[in-house]
Amino acid sequence: MKRSELKRTAPLRRDTGGARLTVAVPRRKKCKACKDGFLALRPLQTACSPACALELAKAQREKTERAADRAQREKLKPRSQWLREAQSAFNAWVRLRDAGRPCISCNRHHDGQWHAGHFLSTGARPELRFDESNVHLQCQPCNVHLHGNLVLYRAELIRRLGLHEVERLEGPHEPRKYVVDELKAIRDKYRALARELKAKS
Repeated sequence: MKRSELKRTAPLRRDTGGARLTVAVPRRKKCKACKDGFLALRPLQTACSPACALELAKAQREKTERAADRAQREKLKPRSQWLREAQSAFNAWVRLRDAGRPCISCNRHHDGQWHAGHFLSTGARPELRFDESNVHLQCQPCNVHLHGNLVLYRAELIRRLGLHEVERLEGPHEPRKYVVDELKAIRDKYRALARELKAKS
């Protein structure tokens, strides 16, 4: 049979005493396992042979098992790990958001490692750990060796955000302890925002 004859054609119809009989012509598909072309005898057929069908079934079973394992591991994660993952995703987004800007404290373009530096630390103000106004791109020397270089940090924060916003950060806040569902939502939110920024760059 020529290749051109294997292409799908319109269904064959003929009169059978007033009834309409439709005969489906085999359709050429690509096997999802071996990627070879084959004639599909059934509408939902995705494999060219029993061996390929078994391979697809095995792959689907392994995928389902991996998803179940991942879900089980997530159930067993302690809150501290969820907090680390949420903070890591948030910090990564801050570095992308501020990419190309100088250090918020020393106002220089650093050649080394960049951090997401908190103006008010997570130890002193844990309720502000995910406040976007409280965290900005900062060079490692200012963040680590100068403990945030806070005098210059505050001056630049006022210039960027205004005194009113800085006073809001420094003002009283309700204590907050994030629960696991909140941390998971924060992690997923900032991972998605980071992907958007990467796609634009």
